[in-house]
Amino acid sequence: MSSQSPSPPATPHNELLELTQQLTPRKTPRRVRQICLDLQSRANDASKAHGDLKRKLVDISNQADNAPRRKPRLRHRRAAEATDEVTNPATLEERVRSAGRHFAVEYGLFLHCDVEQLFATALDPNFEEATEFDSEESRIQGQIRDILPLLPDDARDIEIRRKSWIAKCFEDGLSGQRSNINTRIRQESITHIAANTKFQDLSHDFVTDVDVSFADFDSSSSRFAAFSRYIGYQEATDNTDAFYSPLKAQVLYKDYDGTMDPYKIFRGPALLSIYVSIIRGKQGAKGLFRGKSKLPSASVIERTRHIERTSLGAIADSSVLKPKAIWLFSADTQLLAEGDETKIDYRHLWVTFMRQISKGLREDAAWAKDLFRYWDEILFPHADNSHSQAPSANRKAVCAEIDAMDAAFEDSVAPRATPSFGSLPHSPSDTGPSHASTSSQSRGREHSPDPTSSPRSSRTRPSQSPGPENSAHAVSAPSRSESSNHSKTPYNTRRRRR
Repeated sequence: MSSQSPSPPATPHNELLELTQQLTPRKTPRRVRQICLDLQSRANDASKAHGDLKRKLVDISNQADNAPRRKPRLRHRRAAEATDEVTNPATLEERVRSAGRHFAVEYGLFLHCDVEQLFATALDPNFEEATEFDSEESRIQGQIRDILPLLPDDARDIEIRRKSWIAKCFEDGLSGQRSNINTRIRQESITHIAANTKFQDLSHDFVTDVDVSFADFDSSSSRFAAFSRYIGYQEATDNTDAFYSPLKAQVLYKDYDGTMDPYKIFRGPALLSIYVSIIRGKQGAKGLFRGKSKLPSASVIERTRHIERTSLGAIADSSVLKPKAIWLFSADTQLLAEGDETKIDYRHLWVTFMRQISKGLREDAAWAKDLFRYWDEILFPHADNSHSQAPSANRKAVCAEIDAMDAAFEDSVAPRATPSFGSLPHSPSDTGPSHASTSSQSRGREHSPDPTSSPRSSRTRPSQSPGPENSAHAVSAPSRSESSNHSKTPYNTRRRRR
């Protein structure tokens, strides 16, 4: 058998190439004419095939345009489930969803039970805040009390709250805001949060600062390698498996020294940086600890939600939430109640820290009050409603200037001697006694100012006679700076505002 290479497959291009190669001078005129006829035939066939393909393309395009479109998902169109007695359900849906977003920012990212069960829960008149975190039932009672003030008035009644679509609207807002927080702190604001955060290496006899590198956030494995020790990771031993210790999570502390100190925990720079990034925008943490953090003109959460001081939920969420602090530095990829990689029970830690902080406030513990003052001194140093008792030097100077201005106004209305009107000209018709004439002229001056006097002197001043009441009032009037300290809003052991 002779081994010959197989001939190439017959294609229109190969056939045309073969025919053109046959056109040589050695071919007879008859053969040349035959080859030309074959070439023309092939060209006609190609033209017909091209036309058929164009028509087929047009038919396919028309079919695609006329095909029935898929209906959009109804996940965020809960109002379609509303009954006829609900007035403007679409607007109500959006307002309830907004309440869910508000709850995620100031109260917590997680619910203690299924949202429909929570919204169908009636208020227990025997509920006590002191025992809120002692059982699941009391935690549910406390949480529904946090939610009700956020809901619109027409969604607070239990009959409307029990409707499934109302509860799901709230859950949509909560989960949506949780996703926004994920993006904000892991992507948009990570450079500023990392710049504000330093850890201490306690593995040697001397303490060294460890800077946070932006590159360490690239992947789950890189975060574990770089930060696991700073969020409480304890390696496995002969007696225990590996676990995460909430007390040894350095990210929660300011100036961590290896011990649990109530005056240092919940003060970690990352916690405050995360919270301000959420309420003040992605640039919020920039220069935070240098007093350079600015409230932008945009409609950020701090402005739209009227956040003027630190709330209990803010501290507990930023620290425990470890979905906001520990989660940020963890190997977990999703902001869930339980870490998808670390298996950290974020919801349980959130409850634990909430219980400790609220208990400290109820018992008037010094560490708890100092905690709120510390946060407000950094986040809201100029707010009138702030817990801070250490205003900045600029604020002190402004208060001193205002006190001086108040004193100047007080001096300007001090009692003066009664002016003499005896030298004023009298009308010839005045025949009454001199004291009556003086009284008459005094009344005339009061209602008809002298046109020759200046406009300022023509205004009637309130007369004040010197006496013990006026002098006592002047002495006892507190300065602005003093009164601002005495008018501090009391600490609220609940997340709800008073």
